[in-house]
Formats: sequence, structure tokens, C-alpha cells
Amino acid sequence: MDYHGDMNGEMFLKWVEEKLIPNLEEPSLIVMDNASYHSMELEKQPTTCWNKKQIQQWLDKNGIAYDDTMLKNEILSIAKINKKPKKYIIDELLRQNGHEVLRLPPYHCEFNAIEMIWAEAKSYYNKHIGEDGFGDQKVINTWEKALKKCTPEAWAAKIRHTDKIITEWYKRELIIDSVAPLIINTDEDSEDDDDENEDFFDTM
Repeated sequence: MDYHGDMNGEMFLKWVEEKLIPNLEEPSLIVMDNASYHSMELEKQPTTCWNKKQIQQWLDKNGIAYDDTMLKNEILSIAKINKKPKKYIIDELLRQNGHEVLRLPPYHCEFNAIEMIWAEAKSYYNKHIGEDGFGDQKVINTWEKALKKCTPEAWAAKIRHTDKIITEWYKRELIIDSVAPLIINTDEDSEDDDDENEDFFDTM
């Protein structure tokens, strides 16, 4: 059973408001990936799914000029040119309470220690589920046992491992940035080839 798949934006927001924020005793940095339920936007921005009237209303609200005679695709292009930086509900809520958010780059779950913790908890659950039956309370008990494996010591170990991975990636990026670009001038090659051909025909 994977409760992760049952999460949605409203549930996550409720958890942040009622569980996370009250238990943060000092200003903290919250690391999050880009799951959809982490990424509810404060203001939706026009997409191809919007009708012409909705796009016009968005442009009007943001004081962006357009011509009423324009087609939907034309005003959508204007909206895209004037697209605003994304602002997320969760990020703003946490900042209002003195915290900051660090969002991981897409497709790099290895940078997040919680992925390893979550994997170990699920592994324990999958190995032990059903040992005492499959009733609701039995399932909850198994999950509770799995989560108790997530001790402060386990967290510290996973964070050290994640920090090592991030440091290795950072060093690789520095090496890539320091490599001089390879420039191939195809025009000069073509001229050299032409000169060689001329010399060849002159000797015939």
C-alpha cells in the first residue's frame, strides 16, 4: 500500500499548516521536490486549455494591452510573452511563517534524503504486512512500526549520504564549466579543401 499516491494539494496544505509549521521551533529551510501537490500556484496563468475570454480577463487583470479583434492564439502568445514567475501557495505560506523553501531540480530525487527514508519504511511495511492479519488496525500498526524505523540517527545518516551525492554532482559541474568550448570553423576547412583541389588540378 502506498499512501503517497493518495496525497493531494489540499491534504498537503492542511498537513503543512497543522503539523509541520507548529512543530518547527526555529526558522528552517524546507526541501521539496516538484510533485504536483507541492506546486499549487497562487495564480493560474493562461494555457491552451483556456478559452479566449479567460485569457482576455487575465490580460485585463494584469494591465496587458491586446486588440479585441485578435484570435485566441494571438492573445495567448501575448500572455506567454508576459508570463509571470511562478509563485506557489506552500512557499508563500512557509515564508509568511519565517521559513524558506528549496525546490529540487526535476528528475533528481537522489538529492532528497526523504526518498531513502521513505523507501526503507515501505520496504519494512511490504515485508511485514499480513503477519498479524489484514484488518484496518493491523495495517495501521504495521505502518507505525515501519515509521518508527525512521529514527533521528537514520535521518542523519541519509542526510550525510545525500550531502555527499550533491557535493559530487557539484564538483562534476565545476569541471564541465571549466572545460574550454571546442570551436570548429567549417569555413576555413572548406577554403583549405578548395586550395588543395586547385593545387591538384594545376599539376595535371
